[in-house]
Amino acid sequence: MQEIMHNKGCHFVLALLLTTLTAWADTPPSAAAPVDQSRKLQLAEQKSRLIETLIATPAMKKALEGKNPEAQGWVNISRTLLDQAKTAMQNEQPDEAIEMLDEALRSLSKASGALASDRIAGLLTRKKDFEEQVKQLDSYRRTLEEMAAVPRTSDSARRLIIQLDIMVAEGHKLFDKQKFDDALKQMTAAYNLAVAEISRLRAGQEVVHSLHFASPREEFDYEQKRYHSNEILVGMLSREGRAQGEAKGLVDGFVKAAGEMKEEAAAKAASNDYPAAIKDMEKANQHLNRALQLMGVAVF
Repeated sequence: MQEIMHNKGCHFVLALLLTTLTAWADTPPSAAAPVDQSRKLQLAEQKSRLIETLIATPAMKKALEGKNPEAQGWVNISRTLLDQAKTAMQNEQPDEAIEMLDEALRSLSKASGALASDRIAGLLTRKKDFEEQVKQLDSYRRTLEEMAAVPRTSDSARRLIIQLDIMVAEGHKLFDKQKFDDALKQMTAAYNLAVAEISRLRAGQEVVHSLHFASPREEFDYEQKRYHSNEILVGMLSREGRAQGEAKGLVDGFVKAAGEMKEEAAAKAASNDYPAAIKDMEKANQHLNRALQLMGVAVF
């Protein structure tokens, strides 16, 4: 938590500093107070050192890694302008140097804005993934509530409900603290526990899923949500290294086949051929289920 607050603080300070310096860059010198060449060179050197410091900050270094092309572009522009300004200072051309340095500051400000937008987009994606996992676990909880009404599975189902509620609550706490990766791992652990224990409790029973949809479009939307949930889980388990060597190649193949089938389903749905689109989505989910099984997840 302390590290997160530190990072947020660093981004805030950087943004505030860039805003202040950009405003400074946009303020023309007073005509009533002419500045001599030496003072102008001194001012250019100060701005040059400030820009070098800003480019060396963790946020700008991250931009140069290339994960955000827009931010990377603005930082590279500022570096080029900085080099040109240094050449101008060596040639004792302070006015040209200051103009280039001011433009470099504006470029860094734009890079900071692009990074901020990237962070917001990442947060929204994680929030969506987390919410999908919560929905999936809610559906399993309803299944367990039904099993709790059956004498043979009642005690075990009730204990599992309590255990899952504790794990899900912890996942929410982690997410609220902005420990997004830990929150998603916690929800994945809860998911794995749920599917494994429900499968165990249902051993020897005929599993029948009775789902009723108001329209083919509603059923198609359900299959898409199921696909997205499975896709999240496959991605997380892959990043954890659950598939190695030959298994990884098989998992990647199933994921690719699932994606292609999903695109075909979307095309058919766009033509209002929902029955065919639903069949394609079911096949897509089967591919993802096979990938999950290869990584040790019980799927039913």
